[in-house]
Amino acid sequence: MPKMLSKSTALALSLLSPLSHAADAPAAAGHYLILYAAPDVPQDDEPYTWSTAGGRQLAQGVTKADGRAYLKGEEGQDTYILETLSMRWTFLVPARCWQETPAAFQSCLQLKQSASRYDIEQDAAKLAREKDQQARAAAYVLAARANDDALAWLGKLPPQWSMEEHARRLLSIGDKIQRHIASGLRQGDPEVREFACKPPTAYGALPQQQAVLAYQLQPSPKLHAGAVWDQLLAAAAEGNWMARLEVHDALAERKVSELSYVEQARLVQLMEWLHRREIAGLYSFFSARTFGHGATQDRVAGLAAMQGSFLDQRTVGTLLLEEDDPALVAAGRRMLDCAAAAMQSPP
Repeated sequence: MPKMLSKSTALALSLLSPLSHAADAPAAAGHYLILYAAPDVPQDDEPYTWSTAGGRQLAQGVTKADGRAYLKGEEGQDTYILETLSMRWTFLVPARCWQETPAAFQSCLQLKQSASRYDIEQDAAKLAREKDQQARAAAYVLAARANDDALAWLGKLPPQWSMEEHARRLLSIGDKIQRHIASGLRQGDPEVREFACKPPTAYGALPQQQAVLAYQLQPSPKLHAGAVWDQLLAAAAEGNWMARLEVHDALAERKVSELSYVEQARLVQLMEWLHRREIAGLYSFFSARTFGHGATQDRVAGLAAMQGSFLDQRTVGTLLLEEDDPALVAAGRRMLDCAAAAMQSPP
């Protein structure tokens, strides 16, 4: 009796008559297959279904101690599918095969394809991802052509979405940021005792700053929709560097899979814009996701605080208050005062 092994389940054909009946028919009344859990070990108590390729179920049941799964044919059909909890087989059974002798039937019946349930699920998931990517790429083309998304003030987008080109740009700006951080750290730890506060306007224009303050005063997690978010985007559109940093952080904190292709492209544009203006908050944010928490990140936070990151000034300043050195404690107070002043309403 021929056997066809697929992963941990083996399949053997055994036919007792040219007639076909329901799945619960006695062994002498119809065709059946024997399922094996291992070579020469019948698969007992295994649920199965026997269907046409179009999905019409013809038989179902649970194998007994001898591993039998009964099957039946349907007029006009020559392709059938046998499924269990872990496997799926596709058979070609021409109509003439049902009238053959058992020996001839075995050579007439052909196994076309077999796959594990895991492989089927993985293929289905891959196909779904590909369809989703195609739909998102098509949506990107339309959005790039219109250039009227919420971050259109950043400029034009590439006309077509290219994962390779996006990855190249992302790696390029990431390398630039890492080099900038490394250059700052090579000069030694920042001398925080010499910290001198600069107002936010020292780092760039702050039109519609009230919108930034309203956004920052939201309880966590901050909302990225509604009037407060829309006002923040309007401030960013006017060139407010603090607003643009907040928009960057809001996008960068989300999972990549949650971002549209347009948002992914805009995030890179924001990184490029902030880097060109050496906005220190970008470097500490990037470093935290690159190095995590530890000595290196502490050094980067200190560097960012010295270069005008008000968030890092609050973090580093709080830590400095715990130092024994009075000069460090005084620097910590100056940092906290500087960060607090940045949160005040504009004149």
